[in-house]
Amino acid sequence: MLTVVIQPPKVGVVILNYNGAEEVLHCLEALRESRTGNRRVWVVDNDSTDGSKEALPPALFGEETWLETGANLGYAGGNNAGIREALAWGAEYILILNPDCEVEAGFLPPLLRALEAVPRAGIACPLILEEDGVTVQSLGGEASLWTGRCRRRLHGRPADGPGLPRWSEVDFPHGACMLLKRSFLEEAGLLNEAYFLYYEDVELGLRARREVWKTLAIPNSRVRHRDTTKRGIASPVVTYFGTRNQAWVVAEYGRLWHHMSFLFLSCCLRWPLKTASRLLRGRFRASWAVVRGAWDGVWSKAWRDSRHTALPRAGRLRRMPNVV
Repeated sequence: MLTVVIQPPKVGVVILNYNGAEEVLHCLEALRESRTGNRRVWVVDNDSTDGSKEALPPALFGEETWLETGANLGYAGGNNAGIREALAWGAEYILILNPDCEVEAGFLPPLLRALEAVPRAGIACPLILEEDGVTVQSLGGEASLWTGRCRRRLHGRPADGPGLPRWSEVDFPHGACMLLKRSFLEEAGLLNEAYFLYYEDVELGLRARREVWKTLAIPNSRVRHRDTTKRGIASPVVTYFGTRNQAWVVAEYGRLWHHMSFLFLSCCLRWPLKTASRLLRGRFRASWAVVRGAWDGVWSKAWRDSRHTALPRAGRLRRMPNVV
């Protein structure tokens, strides 16, 4: 009698570190306990200066690999370095996992089943919980090209309350944890490195939709997220990239009437209010970052240069540095 052994799909896990050695260790500990099957982990370091380069490599074992980028390439550039390594290994799926996340047992199979079962599903994201494990941080996101606002679905609701869908299609995933299908990456491209920080997950989700791929939110897959980015929410760096990249997303994926609506709201309300609020708190560099971000978001040549990764086509893959 012939026995057929079905191997689980190969999953490459990418954990991006920048000065967060302790968080990476906690993340790895939870990931090991989850026993996610046929996987390999890449811990990618974005040129940390907190001693991560000395502390983390000896703490890795088994199918865990240390990878240094040599510079701070941002969220997209650092994760793309790990994605390329995972694809070269032969991964069928790529899990992007922030180091400030703690996965729960059994979180991966529901994501895999969703991507395997739903035609043209390229991205799956879990139910992201706050650190307390009882409050929803997001179940994917919704983007409005009229206003540029990106909203976390079900934010603040009880995790075990009524009304959670079995699964749903969303505009974009939460970049803290998302599972990407290899065929999606090969067709649509990797993360857009021109964004550097913030809105990369939004851009990826909108690009997926334009390329006729689906982004799914799976509530029976759960991950806790400490969201350490909130610590510097009004810093000049966060303010600049948040302002600029929001405008880039609308410019790339909106139509003329979306652009007009976004610019009217931003010029009359959003940008003046953001600038004034920072000035009143004495955050002069952050207020200037709003002005620079708005200018670069609307007029910067960098946006035009970034578009080579925003609309990849199968026939153009060889000319695009950000794709497989």
